[in-house]
Amino acid sequence: MSDAPNDDALYAALTDADLLKALAPYLPKAGGAVADAGRLRDITRRQLVRCEVVRFTERREQVRRTAFGVEDLSALPLYEGAIADHSLPEPKGPGKLVLVRAGSVQLVLCPCDNGERQCDACTGRGWHACGCHNEPLLCDVCHNVTPCRECERQGRKPIRPSKARPAVKGPAATAPGAPRVTCARCDTPEAACPRCEGRGLTRCRHCDASGRETCEPCSGRGLGTHDVCGGKGSLTHWVEGRVVYANEPRSLSLPAPDWPDKVKERLRAADWQRHDVPTGGPVPTALVRAYRSDVRDHLAPQRGERSRQVTLRTTVLARVELADDPNRVYYVFPGAGRLEVVTALSDRLKQRLIAAGAVIVIVVVLILWLVAQ
Repeated sequence: MSDAPNDDALYAALTDADLLKALAPYLPKAGGAVADAGRLRDITRRQLVRCEVVRFTERREQVRRTAFGVEDLSALPLYEGAIADHSLPEPKGPGKLVLVRAGSVQLVLCPCDNGERQCDACTGRGWHACGCHNEPLLCDVCHNVTPCRECERQGRKPIRPSKARPAVKGPAATAPGAPRVTCARCDTPEAACPRCEGRGLTRCRHCDASGRETCEPCSGRGLGTHDVCGGKGSLTHWVEGRVVYANEPRSLSLPAPDWPDKVKERLRAADWQRHDVPTGGPVPTALVRAYRSDVRDHLAPQRGERSRQVTLRTTVLARVELADDPNRVYYVFPGAGRLEVVTALSDRLKQRLIAAGAVIVIVVVLILWLVAQ
């Protein structure tokens, strides 16, 4: 029977007698024999530590700021010199203070034309040359195939009937029986393509046959907003001091959990013992020596720390293996008025189950292979 770490305080928290009493409902009935310490094959006692610290901190920084146009900073308090040396009243809680360094505010006029400059996209013209090159476009409905059933782009009705040319596949307006309009050339009703009205060609939708397309970035004005000043025509420069008060929580759990998840869940309701940790004081001696250095580093003062609140809790967890039950492992810890027990499968049983599963897979593969032959 082993006990790691070997600490009398851990043994006193969970003695062998306590463990036997807690495990009595789980012990096999060996002919009515009274449970004794010999049935405890292996015991590992460990101290669990939960340390939470909430530091109330003050962070100060000084930055240069720039805003478009005239920035009204009259409502902000002023400070002299460096923000790190500026005296402030005691904070009431988390929050942020913004200050302006005295004499740092400067209003600078922008060299642009009152916030505007020549549009880079159209070089000030307000338009672009349209891709149609000021030429009519092929009708996208009839594709200049039978734009009019009567005159066929001639502007007059034919003297003798001619064989109608087949309509192209595609838009419904060119299909037999589709609605048509009066031809703009021969004035025949319900004969022409509704898009080009019998012409076979259409005006460009983008420039309306002008050859010029309006510049979108400047909406045709030829002028755009100056990015440097945001269209305001001036800039405001100043030095800003920022002071941030915040609660910064940090937690530490020792040791790293290597027990099943259901044990983790049950440990939330464990009987955790609280320990006082005075600010700047030593680590409580109730902690085992292996954890004291980690807790001390965790509680070390941080830059900007004004105050802190520390919660340090400990409990004991015992991992027990029984001599006459090699397939289960028992986790025992103090609960509310009694010892709590959580059972789990032993590593030995897990290995056997894995091996059995592997054998089953091999057998199934062999059967499938033999059936396929």
